[in-house]
Amino acid sequence: MSFAENRGAGGIAGGAVPASAGGLASLGSIAGMAGQLGALTGMPGAGLLGGAASAVRLAQTGMAMLGKTPESIADALNALAGARPQLTQENRYVTLETPLGDDVLLVNAAVIDEHVNQLPEIHLDLLSHRNNIGPEQIVGQRVKIVLDPQSKNFSLTKIVAASTETDQRRYFDGYVASFGKVGNSGTVTRYEMSVVPWLWFLTRSTDCRIFQNQTPQDLLRGIFQEMGFADFEFDIRGKQSPLEYIVMYDESYYHFCARLMEQEGLVWTFRFEKDKHVLVIGDSNSLFRPIPQAETISYYADSAASELNGIDRWDEAFSFRVGKITFRDFNYNQPSSSLMHVEVPTVNLKHDNIQATERYQFHSLYDHGEDGERYARYAMEAEEAQARRFNGGGYARGMTTNGRFTLVNHASSSYNDKEFVILRVRHQAVNDYTRQGAELPYHNTFTCLPFDIPFRPERRTRKPSMHGTQSAIVVGPKGEEIHTDGSRVKLHFLWDRRGKRDGSDSMWVRVSQPWAGKGWGGSAIPRIGQEVIVAFNEGDPDNPVVVGRVFNGESGNPYHGTGGQTMGLKSQTHKGQGSNELRFSDVDGAQEFFMHAQKDMNTVVKDNESHTVEGGARKVSVLRGDETKHVAQGNMTEMVALTRSSTANVINTNAVASKAGPGMQSHLASDGIEHRVGDSVVILTQGSITLTHGASTIRIDASGIYLDGPVIHLNQGASSGPSAPAASGAGGAASAAAEGGAAGAGAAGAGAAAGSAAPPVETGLGHDVDQLAAKSPGLQADLKKLKDDGWKIKYGEPGGGSFARRENQTITLDGSFKGNTAGTTQTLAHEVGHATYGFQPDYSSKTAYVNGTLADEGAATMNNIKARREILANGGADIGIAGNSANHAAYNKAYDQFLKDGNADAARQAIGAQFGRGEITSNTKQPYAEYYGGWYDNNFPPKK
Repeated sequence: MSFAENRGAGGIAGGAVPASAGGLASLGSIAGMAGQLGALTGMPGAGLLGGAASAVRLAQTGMAMLGKTPESIADALNALAGARPQLTQENRYVTLETPLGDDVLLVNAAVIDEHVNQLPEIHLDLLSHRNNIGPEQIVGQRVKIVLDPQSKNFSLTKIVAASTETDQRRYFDGYVASFGKVGNSGTVTRYEMSVVPWLWFLTRSTDCRIFQNQTPQDLLRGIFQEMGFADFEFDIRGKQSPLEYIVMYDESYYHFCARLMEQEGLVWTFRFEKDKHVLVIGDSNSLFRPIPQAETISYYADSAASELNGIDRWDEAFSFRVGKITFRDFNYNQPSSSLMHVEVPTVNLKHDNIQATERYQFHSLYDHGEDGERYARYAMEAEEAQARRFNGGGYARGMTTNGRFTLVNHASSSYNDKEFVILRVRHQAVNDYTRQGAELPYHNTFTCLPFDIPFRPERRTRKPSMHGTQSAIVVGPKGEEIHTDGSRVKLHFLWDRRGKRDGSDSMWVRVSQPWAGKGWGGSAIPRIGQEVIVAFNEGDPDNPVVVGRVFNGESGNPYHGTGGQTMGLKSQTHKGQGSNELRFSDVDGAQEFFMHAQKDMNTVVKDNESHTVEGGARKVSVLRGDETKHVAQGNMTEMVALTRSSTANVINTNAVASKAGPGMQSHLASDGIEHRVGDSVVILTQGSITLTHGASTIRIDASGIYLDGPVIHLNQGASSGPSAPAASGAGGAASAAAEGGAAGAGAAGAGAAAGSAAPPVETGLGHDVDQLAAKSPGLQADLKKLKDDGWKIKYGEPGGGSFARRENQTITLDGSFKGNTAGTTQTLAHEVGHATYGFQPDYSSKTAYVNGTLADEGAATMNNIKARREILANGGADIGIAGNSANHAAYNKAYDQFLKDGNADAARQAIGAQFGRGEITSNTKQPYAEYYGGWYDNNFPPKK
């Protein structure tokens, strides 16, 4: 029988191809064996072949039986005419334990291959007196093989001479992967059997699944336990980082685990014990333990001497590898990082020209520089481990791939007393049932590596490649519609049968966009439930990217029924109803470009904008709310060829100059028309016409014409002039002015002669307050209008604050102001400013609300400043300006600017901005801008 080593081109075990049971032997003769069996059993007729017997021994350089094969042994047994020898394994070198019972299957010959980072295999050639053993009786069952050098049926005793007190047997066990009958049946029947470890079962199970945030050790442990296996252990000395995301796709669990261990530089093999075999996994040569009772192994040049548990063949081989490993990869979070490029030169290879060689690999499957350096170091160590090999053979039974030994007794000092780790062992054993015993029924060959050279596996197990694209569903937490980190989404792949569909078991996946620039580009993030098309960078299942979106039976095309003649973009309100939309209809004769904004639409044009309607009409409809046109600088021109019509309940026009061309202008209002320029007001109603400037009023109605003013001037054909000089002393008009009669100061605050026939407006706040307020014509006019409109003014509770309530038309002043004439008048002017300003809260956004509220404060402060200046101009007490005195200069500056340009809105905004940051609330001690903002957040919390 032949146990010739099948050696390939490289690989962990020299590329060895596992032996098959059918290849255990090739040549042989039947004659001698039949005679030997006859003499052995003493059965009649045995001597017929006895004279043809020939000596049988095992070749010293292998396990070839001279003149015999497993087939010839079986044939010799079957050639005995009328003999029925009962074979037994008792005292045989190699025995087999099976669930079928003792001596049902006997080992004819055995080849046992142990490997590092490769499955071990056991191939047996068997004999049996039963010819009806079916595979279903034994396949999948656990069996045990024992090599017993202490057995009595072979003549060599030197092997066990060294020790008789310890168990010298070697045990191998596993599961039957294949079993079958070989040749024709007779007295004995030959069978073949292959035995595999428990890890082999992982080759039978394929799957598609995703693993996340687990270290390699935890991931492997979880798979083994999930598959129901517990005979494994780890010897991990280095630190392992969790793998963020790794995909097992359409591959066996063994394939996945093997490539994972190759990727992470893990070394693995099996340790065979008496009743089990244990998978051991490590990350260094410490995995290889000293061989029990064979820590040192002797080399014997004389092969006969090597039978004393030594070796008789020792060969060293070198192969040229590479001098440098260069890895390069891309991390989109650090696209310009030099850490993505790593180089690792050789440390142990000294060949000529080695430095000129390099293996460069892009897309080396790492995201961080430290991972790249580690993977490149693993690749270089794998190169160095492959470069130098020692191959040997002999009879050292303890050789195992979980072990290491120290070589002694070699003629070369470069080998003596050096430790070596074992990477491959082929055990070869035979039982010759044609005779009582064999001279030497065991031999082995092996491959090893110096212990001081780290062993790393090469990456030989290919990673699955994702061909083409795949569909996936966007997922996220329950109850959400959008789940993104800003530019990425989480996916459920259709092949992932374990997926939770809540985003917890998916990585963030990038999404292709039409443009992607630095701070610019296009963005449309897929939402939960949408089907997307996924591609994989260079086919890597761990590197997906969304490249498209598709409709399906649950998510249909919004323009499905248009026959493809309508295109568009239509969004969906987040957690609400409605959408924003751009729609293009290409129906001939009914082409349409449609735009829809579910709420606000904002357009910003940095330079020119042009709209041209070449035919038909243009219509702008504001169904609710206001329309404002604001030309901050420049002119606005409208050219109407025929008629321009405007219909409004109230028309307000503010202009520095107005010019009408030839023709007639017609203004029609159902209730009234009001024209206002500063303190000058013209009001036209259905019942009257009123002209007012300061304290002077002309009113015309059906009953007559009424004139009211401090002084009335009439021109009866003479030069214009006063009818009487202004009074300045006591009595008469002067006395009236001294008592608080109104005097017109105007917006400019210019003084005027006091005196008026009109009494002060009664506010209910006290005579002194009414008299002081009467010195401000503007305040008097506002109070009169408020009174005519039904407003009420009153004191409130002390400490209750001052405020104007538009909803019930009431001005309330803090009761603590009673008796403080100037303070009451100041607060009255401020609150009247609130009451007369047409403030409408804008709740569309926090900014809009805060700015509008502060503009209302600006209007109130402007009214306070105006009243103060008019009262001072007419000789009244200084009522001051409400608020923090540090802000008054800014308030006055804004008011003075208003007097120059007439832009009241700008003044309100300027004062409001200062008010918002410079005034502090009395209750919460916050700046008013923060206070109003907080109120908005409490009442209009952001949607989640």
